[in-house]
Amino acid sequence: MALIATNECECPVCRRRAFGGATHPKCRARYSLDGLTSFFYYNTVVREVIKSVKYRFVSDMVEEFVSLVPGSLYGLLPMSSSEPSIIVPIPLHSARVRYRGFNQAEKISTAIGKKLHIPVRMDILARSRYTEPQVSMRDPQKRRENMRKVFALQAGAKEQMNGVGIFLVDDVFTTGATMRSAAEVLKRGDAKFVWAVTMAR
Repeated sequence: MALIATNECECPVCRRRAFGGATHPKCRARYSLDGLTSFFYYNTVVREVIKSVKYRFVSDMVEEFVSLVPGSLYGLLPMSSSEPSIIVPIPLHSARVRYRGFNQAEKISTAIGKKLHIPVRMDILARSRYTEPQVSMRDPQKRRENMRKVFALQAGAKEQMNGVGIFLVDDVFTTGATMRSAAEVLKRGDAKFVWAVTMAR
């Protein structure tokens, strides 16, 4: 089985089809995600690649993985030469970074940033408390509760975010609980928009 690029866009809130991955007007809220772009379906091959990176610590695979993204999918991102945007990876708790040795979202962000010539900022968002891994939870409600008040802006971040669009990057979009929690913090910090970008969903 090969990598299968996502050929249908969906709203990050209701998970129904959406033009270009933009959040449906009826799903929009003040602090919600503005859209979602996922590059691949979470099939057997993609799952094995992501597991190898996260749990077998094969971080060298990330750049090659990102290189396989079809160029047409980058066209779904709301990029503008006249409006500044940055890439912000979902942060890991420091204890998990020490254990793994890296943050896979940062590795993915760096590879995408090189491809699109967009700056990657690690000094915007912080993880303020340790949480149980989302992969161990099947109940969407428990996932949402697990991610409440997990993220915070780093010192001085708000002054740098006014009017800036943010591409929020992680490896997989499942229920969206992690992305929505982070997006709320970034929106409260006056980000112009927050668009979720993941390798798979």
